[in-house]
Amino acid sequence: MDRANKARIEIAILERLTNGESHDDIILDLCENENMRWPEAEALLERVGAEKMHHIILAQSPLLILIALAIFLGGVGLTVYSTYNITSVFLSYYDTKSGGIGALGMVLHLFTYGDYLWFLAFLGLGMIIGSLKGMEEVWAAIFHKLGIIQ
Repeated sequence: MDRANKARIEIAILERLTNGESHDDIILDLCENENMRWPEAEALLERVGAEKMHHIILAQSPLLILIALAIFLGGVGLTVYSTYNITSVFLSYYDTKSGGIGALGMVLHLFTYGDYLWFLAFLGLGMIIGSLKGMEEVWAAIFHKLGIIQ
């Protein structure tokens, strides 16, 4: 196979991988149209996929980035809201003169009337962590493209 033909095939493979097509379909087309054997076509597909992994991830991720950003910001909002309210309850019951009575009143109030605040705090933290963890490969690809990590 000459260089021009090989470059054309690699570009076609990259385009099909970016579109999310099945690996088996791509390999089958290579075998039928380019007269390659299955192991040879599979090796070529894996090599192109590994070399251009960051390009493929970035091409497939614009909508994912917006969704992850919305979830992240929602999690930050819930966490800030609940933390602010928990802190305001603490400050309303905080009294240096009463000592433990004020702290006991605060704890009773938070667990009696503020259970949703704890729920919102943990939900917000879960949203933040889930958004970051779910987009780990995309962030790595973005940082790779920007030259921050290699």
